[in-house]
Amino acid sequence: MLQGKVVKAAGGFFTVCDDSGKEHICRARGTLKRGRESLMVGDHVLFEPADPESADKDGDGIIEKLLPRVNRLHRPSVTNVDQLAVIMSLRHPGCDWQLVSRMLVMSEKEGMAAFLCLNKTDLTSKDELEELSVQLDNYPYKIIYTSALTGAGLDRLKERLKDKCSVFAGPSGVGKSSLLNAVQPGLSLQTGTVSSKIKRGRHTTRQAELLALEIGGSVVDTPGFTRLDFSSLGAAQLADYFPEFDLLRGQCDFRDCRHITEPRCAVREEIGRSLNPMRYEHYKSFLEELDKQEVY
Repeated sequence: MLQGKVVKAAGGFFTVCDDSGKEHICRARGTLKRGRESLMVGDHVLFEPADPESADKDGDGIIEKLLPRVNRLHRPSVTNVDQLAVIMSLRHPGCDWQLVSRMLVMSEKEGMAAFLCLNKTDLTSKDELEELSVQLDNYPYKIIYTSALTGAGLDRLKERLKDKCSVFAGPSGVGKSSLLNAVQPGLSLQTGTVSSKIKRGRHTTRQAELLALEIGGSVVDTPGFTRLDFSSLGAAQLADYFPEFDLLRGQCDFRDCRHITEPRCAVREEIGRSLNPMRYEHYKSFLEELDKQEVY
């Protein structure tokens, strides 16, 4: 058996790349199909390649075993990645900051590094970018400003992607595929436009696919989405997934402080100082959502 990595999954077929870089079209062994875990892009597997001497030259290989995963995201569905690149656009469509925080919470839950890429800077003015920088004061994640059209920020983005396995995630129309085409023009990924009626992008990426980069590393391009639920989270753990709270841990008067109404809460005292106010509002909104979820 050979070891390889699933780089594409579609219609019950899996493209597996072996250690030499050769790709194999495979099906999953029946025991894997009946198991709880579905195979995902990024999975490390053991497989038997198709017999080259077979009369059926298009015969499929067989994936025999799924190897342990380092991490896993359910949406987008991908596993064993080094970092999450949250891609948003500043215009057409505008940035959904709460969705950004949702994705960042999920990356923290999986112990996955993350950064934020704000695309389409060519559609914003200098004054708007300055206002945004004030809004993002003390934002706890690295932010890269880019334009797939003008090339602004692409060098910084490439530097961040180099020699890493990254996943591009965000809504449709924000320019995920356009950015990847700009990073490596030979990819020739299909790009789409934004609907003038609903102000959302049309889906162009149909399934997750792991793409090798010439600069080193790889990127998973994923279909766009606008919702991300927290069904796998618990309210008591939410604060652990806001890294800006870490330095304040243990400084609240109450050991089980939820940072909402408790007196002498170190977290609330730092809002607008070392803590970004928008991020705190997202924390409160998510906590309320999780509280309701646990009641039902």
